[in-house]
Amino acid sequence: MERRRREVKPKNRPFKKRAPGRFAMVAVTLQGLEDVLARELTSIGANDVSPGKRAVYFTADKDLIYKANLRLRTALRVLKPIKKFKADDEEALYTGAAAIEWSRHFDGDKTFAVKAAVTGPVHTHSHYAALKVKDAIADHFRESTGSRPDVDVKRPDIVVHLRIYNNDISLSLDSSGKPLNMRGYRHRDAEAPLNECLAAGMLMLAGYEGKTNFTDGMCGSGTLAIEAAMIANKIAPGLMRNDFAFMHWKDYEPELFDVIREATVNRIEECPHKIKAIDHDIHAARQAREAAEAAKLDDIIEVKHADFMFEAPLPAPGFLVLNPPYGERLRHHDIEQLYERIGARLKEAYPGYRAWVLSGNREAMFKIGLRTFATHHLMNGKIPCRFAGFQLYSGSKRGAPSEDEKEAQ
Repeated sequence: MERRRREVKPKNRPFKKRAPGRFAMVAVTLQGLEDVLARELTSIGANDVSPGKRAVYFTADKDLIYKANLRLRTALRVLKPIKKFKADDEEALYTGAAAIEWSRHFDGDKTFAVKAAVTGPVHTHSHYAALKVKDAIADHFRESTGSRPDVDVKRPDIVVHLRIYNNDISLSLDSSGKPLNMRGYRHRDAEAPLNECLAAGMLMLAGYEGKTNFTDGMCGSGTLAIEAAMIANKIAPGLMRNDFAFMHWKDYEPELFDVIREATVNRIEECPHKIKAIDHDIHAARQAREAAEAAKLDDIIEVKHADFMFEAPLPAPGFLVLNPPYGERLRHHDIEQLYERIGARLKEAYPGYRAWVLSGNREAMFKIGLRTFATHHLMNGKIPCRFAGFQLYSGSKRGAPSEDEKEAQ
């Protein structure tokens, strides 16, 4: 029986002395993608980058906030912390929140919402905690301007994040608004689609840069192929949307944002390699095709209704990524047989490729019968998964045993 892990209180992360005009920021991501996001932040000019748990801490100036929301592929949202304090009860929480000069951050004609995450025995109701902060914000505006801003929980202009751990309170402004994984191309009827940030993170963990042909052999609604096309063509995901919460902040500079957006557009390059998405389910293939059209990438991605087990591969070298069923709807025998067939197909048809498989079924993964050269631990929703890489050679050459295989032996 697995031992319960002792709960560890998150450490306060002291930032180095910041340069003038720079301030502390936090980018939120998915478990397992922290280091990938840290590299992304460093690449766009963030300083003091420090990965945490499902988050990366850094310092930034205003233009970096705009760059982060436009260019980061693995961030769910980008937060600007504005105050930390302690509160042992709801009244102390209200008092601490009311002391913030909210009118310095946004105008009273903006709508707002408070989203709360509460852990520990001091504050036990996230909804009630959010309500106290909402009242504090509204009362601040009423006392300072004579009117209260409206609350809009569905499409607010301003999003305030409240995080409570025991009696430690952290309040942040969300610069993103709608989560950044919501690129705008996902089909609304897609069944169990991959989170877009997870798909991009998988590709970046795999080392995909668009320098070879790419195939998603079980594409579902097409998320992996679309993210691959954006990486290959250096298309920033934020270019697919024109609404960010920072646009409603009091210090928003539209001219600066336009310059950064134009520079981001100018980074786009045409990739000469092919990107292919196939699925044996005609409904899924149709959704993938519609998603590619919505992303304006249908001229780049070939979407085909076909069976991976029989479809001819693109010429090697290449990248192949599979997200096969994990077994929730298949009998044990059927799922093992499926993974055995995947392994046989990889050996038969994909020499010269790097193949990667994401699965939440560890036992079935062993049925692939190939040694992995790398394994990453990720979460697909609430399902713990392994993302395993296989280097496929002509003949009998095989890679070294993976950690998982050593453990199983």
